[in-house]
Amino acid sequence: MTHLDTLLSSNEDQTMKIASHFTQEYFQPGVPILLSGQLGAGKTYFTKGIAEALGISSREVISPSFALINEYHGPVCILNHMDFYRLENWQEVEQLGIEEYFTSNSFTVIEWGERFLAHFLPPYYVVKLTVTDEKNRLIEIFYQNYGQ
Repeated sequence: MTHLDTLLSSNEDQTMKIASHFTQEYFQPGVPILLSGQLGAGKTYFTKGIAEALGISSREVISPSFALINEYHGPVCILNHMDFYRLENWQEVEQLGIEEYFTSNSFTVIEWGERFLAHFLPPYYVVKLTVTDEKNRLIEIFYQNYGQ
């Protein structure tokens, strides 16, 4: 896995700006974005930043903890926002029809996606949000390509 970037956020607005930057700089449609971080690390705010970069209002974006999947339609593409926190095994993920979401006109963000990392085929991104203290988050982005 290739380390692409590391940035520090001290609030939710900065987390959203970092996500927007990563979206413009790195993320590609059809390539899953797996978010890793403890509860409260900022995974949903990170997704809100991706939404803003795609022309989708961040106010629309809410955690899909109970719905499992929320879809947001932007002016150019779709943002699929998934949450695997309550899923227990890969079979439950497959029952969601996950492969159908990785299309050339959509970005798919998966909170708690690292729980099933071994099942994802490259390419994919992993974004680690690490709580360093009460306010600060270290945000790292990695990319796994074929043959790495």
